[in-house]
Amino acid sequence: MNMTCEEHRSAVVLTLAGECTFEDVDSMRRLVQPFLDRPGLALVVDGCSLERIDSKGLESLLPLSDDIRAIGGRLCLAGFTGDAGMALALTRLDRRFELRDSVEEAARAVSLGEAA
Repeated sequence: MNMTCEEHRSAVVLTLAGECTFEDVDSMRRLVQPFLDRPGLALVVDGCSLERIDSKGLESLLPLSDDIRAIGGRLCLAGFTGDAGMALALTRLDRRFELRDSVEEAARAVSLGEAA
């Protein structure tokens, strides 16, 4: 899987591309870790190029979300469609996370504090 984490004006964007499996969980956490000391962090997980995510990949998003909430921030998933979107729905995690169609919508939502 290819991953990048970049800071933009309104949010930090973690981009996931390919297949996210248990083998990628530690790398994903290491990419985001430097930003987790920022109160009010706005993090968008860009799944637009994500082909598949397994249960460990999904599970890794839960403590990340909890850590971000603990510092008064927000996490939003963007572009989770196809198999990745279906995995969220099947596990009912689509109810746990804020979901948006695009990175732009997600960044706007987390930076402006829009309701889910």
